[in-house]
Amino acid sequence: MFNVLKEHRIIYAYLLGFVGVLCFAATLPLTTIALNDFSPTFITVIRAVIAGLAACLWVFFSSSGRPRRDEIKPLVVSGLGLVFGFPLAMAIGLQSVPSYHGAVVLGILPLVTAGLSVIVYGYRARLGFWVCAVVGTSLVVVFTLREQDGSMSWADLWLVLAALMASSGYVIAGNLAKQRPGPWVICWSLILLSPISVMATVLVWPDFFWVRPDSSLMALLALGLFSMFFGFFAWNTGLALGGIAEVGQVQLLQLFLTLIWGSILIGEVVTIDVWVFAVLVAATVYLGRRLS
Repeated sequence: MFNVLKEHRIIYAYLLGFVGVLCFAATLPLTTIALNDFSPTFITVIRAVIAGLAACLWVFFSSSGRPRRDEIKPLVVSGLGLVFGFPLAMAIGLQSVPSYHGAVVLGILPLVTAGLSVIVYGYRARLGFWVCAVVGTSLVVVFTLREQDGSMSWADLWLVLAALMASSGYVIAGNLAKQRPGPWVICWSLILLSPISVMATVLVWPDFFWVRPDSSLMALLALGLFSMFFGFFAWNTGLALGGIAEVGQVQLLQLFLTLIWGSILIGEVVTIDVWVFAVLVAATVYLGRRLS
């Protein structure tokens, strides 16, 4: 009986992890849709406002405790990376390149996050991990040079900055999540930063907002509710139920799911060579995790 319950729990954990990754994977195509009618700055702050409202409802109905004074700084710092830094840098980059390009560049995000964990918290990593990190980075560089006719574009630099912003936020939030539930961490980050989100939204509110195409408005709503809120809930809960080492492997699917979402949502044509680079990058991330 115990084994059956344990098996069902693991299946449920993997399912939640997959749902979380499915939400994250849609971020780049949804941002591309929203960029047709809104600026990167507005997309960044309005998705934070939408997610912040959902976070307030969760905190109210769950009766979760307030953060301690010593927890406020890491909540704010991690939020600056995840709530503002990553979405803004990513949106600026996606103004010039298709979402599949961004997906491959951001595919090394798990390796960057692991590398920052080693640097910031002094975790030991074997030589094999660093080899994979160098190989993965080299693959991304070769891909971008190949896509941009032998030169790096500003869009690629913005995407690299987005990866650094996200990974720094993940590292700090992950350390907090050892003592607090994952949903609690992202919710309080959103709430503490909500005054900035709201004020910035008012300042950059576009004219004729409600007459913009429904596709762009729905993209904004989906970015706030799914990419920045519900995705984190499903992902963090799955990790808590099934374990980071096991369920965390589901993240390897994110790169491929982003390519699929791009085809479905915006009709992007992904060529064979892009799929090849995606497979190679995912393989280096997998090996890097195994050897870390």
